[in-house]
Amino acid sequence: MLLRVILSETDIRRLSIEITPTSVDALCQVLRANLGLRGGFILQFEDPAFKDQLTNLTDIRDLPEERATLKVLFTADAACSDSTLDTASLPSLSSGESDSQHWPEPFPIPDFSHDVELKLQEANGRYAKDGSVLMIPKGMKTDILDTLADSMSKISPYPERQHYENVAKALVEKHPSLKEPSSGNGWYGWFYSLKFKLGNYRQKLSAAGCPEVRVNKRKGEEAKGPRLKKSKKGEVHYCPDPPEGLSDEDMEEKRRMMEVEVLKKDADYHQIEELMSATFSKRRKEIVGDQPLIRDVIARWPAMFCERQVRAEFKRIVSTDLLESFLDGLDDLAPRLLEVYEAATKSAKKPALKAILDFLKKDVSRRAENCKIGHRMFAIKSQRCLFLFCRTQTKGEGLLLCWVCHTT
Repeated sequence: MLLRVILSETDIRRLSIEITPTSVDALCQVLRANLGLRGGFILQFEDPAFKDQLTNLTDIRDLPEERATLKVLFTADAACSDSTLDTASLPSLSSGESDSQHWPEPFPIPDFSHDVELKLQEANGRYAKDGSVLMIPKGMKTDILDTLADSMSKISPYPERQHYENVAKALVEKHPSLKEPSSGNGWYGWFYSLKFKLGNYRQKLSAAGCPEVRVNKRKGEEAKGPRLKKSKKGEVHYCPDPPEGLSDEDMEEKRRMMEVEVLKKDADYHQIEELMSATFSKRRKEIVGDQPLIRDVIARWPAMFCERQVRAEFKRIVSTDLLESFLDGLDDLAPRLLEVYEAATKSAKKPALKAILDFLKKDVSRRAENCKIGHRMFAIKSQRCLFLFCRTQTKGEGLLLCWVCHTT
């Protein structure tokens, strides 16, 4: 598939891919890996149904099969902020950061240097004729491994075993002349070569200042430890680069400003949001790299422990709203929870819970809200509830069930 990718008026690139991606997300990953794109973006394509007018690409099946023109529209960082929290936009991330932990499947093998590509084309032709494989010169293998290591590190400098396997497998599928007759699957040797090469490549990244790699640099006795600090639970911004134009001293000054603002009786929460967002890189470096005690974190970052900032920090790290994710999960569990509550009321020991269920039978549209109240009645025995609910009746409005999270 041949793509014409418009990045800007003065930057239009040509990209050829062997296998058509199965989804728009997969196509975005291919573009990230091959063109070095960073941050969030949406794709538009020239739609033949509308005389090649640009249309947002939402379904990969809408894309022309053989040739297509794509336009990349980079989204502002503010799109990642939580509008309900009025969070400030995340600091821009420099090119050294891995902004996604999702590995494309299959892995898009990038183009190698021109001379290597010419040799591979000739070798692949011989393989198609008689099945002969290429005797790879040392310099050529180094070029291939360097290029692959660079592409892999842009996604994550610490791939898992299956990621190495996927890259090695994709390499020999695209260039069958690189298969190894001595290994059963033809790519096992490439698997080990990639692991060794990426280990050396991480040293270059560390010297260049990549935070996610430098945080694992150890000295003395620490060098003997097997523990590796890396993204393990879907952290999109695990240890991000500092914002452009902000030095460590600048971020420390903003941290002090945050400390002062938090102590005010009428704190400016919008300013706190901006200061916390601007110091996100410094905070993650301290927490991930130094692993301080909780009391030390509270002392240095007091704003991070209020409900507003707990949600904001969670979203900065994983790009998902904590509370919305919890409530969505609760909605999925609503039918089963109602069955549990119904069974619990049969003993007549939970009249308050029974009253809620009776109300639900009259108004099924309030299922999720009643599940939340029911959880309080069913599971919370102390007076300090998980959620606080009230009912209000105002003119022209129906019954309103509202909740407030307890943070103490």
